[in-house]
Amino acid sequence: MASVKAEYIGTTTARFTPDKKAISKVFSKGSSRGTPVKTRVGIEDDQETVLDISVPHVPYDDTGRRTYEKICQKLGVVPSSKILKKLAESPNIDVKHYGLGPKGTMAVSVALVINSTVTTLNISGNNIDKTGILYIQRMMEENLTITDLDVSDNHLKTFGAKAIGMMLHDNKGIKRLNIAGNEFTDLDAPFLTKEIEIHPALEYLDISHNEFGDLAGPSFEKMISENNNMTELNISWNQFRIPGAKCLARGLRDNMKLKLVNASWNGLDDEGAMAFSDCLANNAVLTELDISRSRIGNMGYAQVMRALKKNEDLEVLRIGKNNITEETVKVSIDLLKEMPSLALVVLDLSDVMLGTTVAKELESLKDTHPDLEVIHGYTDSYGKRKMAGFMDMGEEALWIIKEFIEEKDLTVAKLFAEFDEDGSNSVDYDEFRQGIKLAKIPLSSYQVDALIGFIDIDGDGDIDFSELVLTMKEITKKRKEEDEQRQAESQKRR
Repeated sequence: MASVKAEYIGTTTARFTPDKKAISKVFSKGSSRGTPVKTRVGIEDDQETVLDISVPHVPYDDTGRRTYEKICQKLGVVPSSKILKKLAESPNIDVKHYGLGPKGTMAVSVALVINSTVTTLNISGNNIDKTGILYIQRMMEENLTITDLDVSDNHLKTFGAKAIGMMLHDNKGIKRLNIAGNEFTDLDAPFLTKEIEIHPALEYLDISHNEFGDLAGPSFEKMISENNNMTELNISWNQFRIPGAKCLARGLRDNMKLKLVNASWNGLDDEGAMAFSDCLANNAVLTELDISRSRIGNMGYAQVMRALKKNEDLEVLRIGKNNITEETVKVSIDLLKEMPSLALVVLDLSDVMLGTTVAKELESLKDTHPDLEVIHGYTDSYGKRKMAGFMDMGEEALWIIKEFIEEKDLTVAKLFAEFDEDGSNSVDYDEFRQGIKLAKIPLSSYQVDALIGFIDIDGDGDIDFSELVLTMKEITKKRKEEDEQRQAESQKRR
């Protein structure tokens, strides 16, 4: 029986060679349906008759449905009714977190080599492994219709970075690519950035929630500055610090196409913010910039706000969840009043607490900038303000500890061990306070008190290691969801 074969080339790639005639032949065998073909057969010189010879005819499977079923059968995989329906009826296949695994991914990939109607494929969070990404890569080399691909949260690592780079090299039609959450590191950056830099069609790239840092900075700088097609870049939740931030900002300063950039949840610090201020002063294309939760202080914030004097294009600036004081915000309000040509419509200062006096001054901005919305105070999601409570302060304090651990290249276990002198995996409140102080974690006594109330789940008077780990996981998940919601709101705004 003929079948669609995958021929492995070397050890890094797989090439599909679908035999379309063979496929049609496979599925025509044994069929009782078809169109009778009439033929005239001579019997005698002056006589002829017409014989009906039924020849089964099955049209070519241009949806890939029958191919998908056959490959599933061969691989021992249960065919998905959802995928079968989507192959036949929809341009979008969304099977995120569907548990496909490598074999299920292989079956979908083979079907999509044949399918000519699907334009969007979301295969996020399916644990596709090396085999799966190889089949996706080879399928995308053959497929001419898919322009939107999401392979995020599949832990593809270096092998996956190479495969995606090869895919981009051969497929020049993809417009949107999401490769977030795949544990890519600095060493993987060249496999991706070189191909992205010269890609002629890619408009949207989500490369967030990876492990890119300062060593990858120069590669990203060149990619950003040289790419002439991309309009939206999400590089949040990586590990860029000051050197990497400067590279990103320089690349963005020279880019003439990008309109939306999300660089939040990186350690930009004040120096990195200053580099971005230089970018804003010289870039006349960017309309939305997110550098929230990036360890930016008063100096960096002030410099960014001054840069707006020279920028008449930026519409949305998200710089909240940073260490910005009320006094600095007050100064920036005066600066904004002196900018009559300001294009800004959203200034996001989430989690920056303002007193009544400064809040009233913000209201006075409506006189010069009636369309400007300033978001401030504690928020449960972007743009939705709530009152600051004890638990909010505790959550914020725990996030500061998480950042401290990452910056010092520690683990939660190692930090807790410094607090826990007797090795009991539990410390009382005084030991916890003393440990915070000795470790020089930048928390006030009020924040530490709020943190204790936030972590001590069972209220037994002690902080257990398990309580610390559990609450840290919870806030990480919560803030990831907030980030995703913010991205969705940004999409709606466009």
